[in-house]
Amino acid sequence: MIDNDIRIKTNAPINDNGVNKLKIKTEESLPFDVVDPTKVTKPAKQESGNNTNNNGLKYNSDSVFEKFIQALKNSPVLSEGARKILLNNQFINHNIKTDPVLSTLFENFLKSIEMDGNEILNFLKFQQNSNTKFHGDFFDSLRNILKSNLNNNDFKSVLRNFLKSYDCFVSVDETYTSIQSSLKNIYNTLPQMLKQPFSDLVDKLILDNYSNSLDINLTMLKNEIIPFIGRYIAKMNDFGPVRDYVSVLVHNMVRLESSSKENFSTDLDNLFDYLKFNLNIGDKELQKIKLSLITNYETTKTIKNDSIDSFIKLIESGIKDSNNLVNKGVMEEITESLLFSQNVNIPLTHMFLPLNYNGMFMFSELWISKNYENSKDNEKKNKYEPSETYKIFLTFDIQNIGYFETILVLKDSKVSLEISVPSSFKNHTKSIKSDISKILIDKNITISDIYINECIKKRRFNEVFNNLSERKSGVDVIV
Repeated sequence: MIDNDIRIKTNAPINDNGVNKLKIKTEESLPFDVVDPTKVTKPAKQESGNNTNNNGLKYNSDSVFEKFIQALKNSPVLSEGARKILLNNQFINHNIKTDPVLSTLFENFLKSIEMDGNEILNFLKFQQNSNTKFHGDFFDSLRNILKSNLNNNDFKSVLRNFLKSYDCFVSVDETYTSIQSSLKNIYNTLPQMLKQPFSDLVDKLILDNYSNSLDINLTMLKNEIIPFIGRYIAKMNDFGPVRDYVSVLVHNMVRLESSSKENFSTDLDNLFDYLKFNLNIGDKELQKIKLSLITNYETTKTIKNDSIDSFIKLIESGIKDSNNLVNKGVMEEITESLLFSQNVNIPLTHMFLPLNYNGMFMFSELWISKNYENSKDNEKKNKYEPSETYKIFLTFDIQNIGYFETILVLKDSKVSLEISVPSSFKNHTKSIKSDISKILIDKNITISDIYINECIKKRRFNEVFNNLSERKSGVDVIV
């Protein structure tokens, strides 16, 4: 028979005492290096808890709000960038005034912020009324209806569809501008041999009278331009900036598709039908809401402010046209801080004021929150009659004087003030307190407390409003 016993013999003799055994190095047998305990990633719950303790902010660890709070820590501060272009003479003389692009725009900006009391008030009112598309009597009516129907998911769905289509409909000009910018950036990143064919496709878009050519442009973008870019990326394996530009382009295509008059009209009719037949809103009230929508739309189209326009134009030119890297960096930081201050995750009203008052320059920021609290007397009587509590965080940096901070709380017709003054005023706190008390009393304002302190450290708004949390009655309108 065939012997199936297969034996393997080695030349090295086996010694049971282990003297001649091969020693395995520990570092070679381990699949990973030993992990430094200080660099171990913490569990989500533990990290969330630590963030809450450090920042005093309450947020849901499973929401986008947490990511926003994390980004907020590293976001630039608007007042720092504004200080450079308004109060720092060295920066202005060596960078702004020597920049051929920004010098003239900067002079126009300084002239536009020469304001008296009424102009300052109009400047702030403009910001309050234009910080979002969803403002005015019409949207206030929808907010009140939403508060009365917080558990009505069907109404939230109808309202969400309308708000999305309204946002896209009134922003069609900005959407087309962004599409043109994306196409230009894609063109600049393409190889030379593909630029002309791509340019020929783009030239087929109708951009002069785009209100009547929405379908033609969408068909061109979907069926020719996007496939052309897709074939280029697939064949050339280009995973660089062109993919980011394509992502922005596709996003704006979706917004463009939602901006059609037919889509807006359908969602508007659905909203009014739901208000009438499901929520039983009367004809007179419904007609009032419809008229407020028309008024709101016409007012939004015509409202403008020269000071804001000159400020935005200065920032845009600094980013796009300036060759001075220092100016470009400062303008980018100002832009980022402005975008953060208008983020939907911040339930605060934010306004800023660059001012040239009789040749003295100043920059101020204003943050306002409104909360509803039940009084202690009502709690004892088991009644719920919430009272409004306003909290205001005001900062102002005055040329050759210094930086001030004020926290004002208005509750039950009483005002409490906490004022931080520059070190040069620390010996005059008593006289400041006395003067402020006199002014408030003359205005028939009841004073709760007044504290005057030296400003040791500048605070960010999220250090003052330490109870920021996600909105409970919000409607997601992201497209």
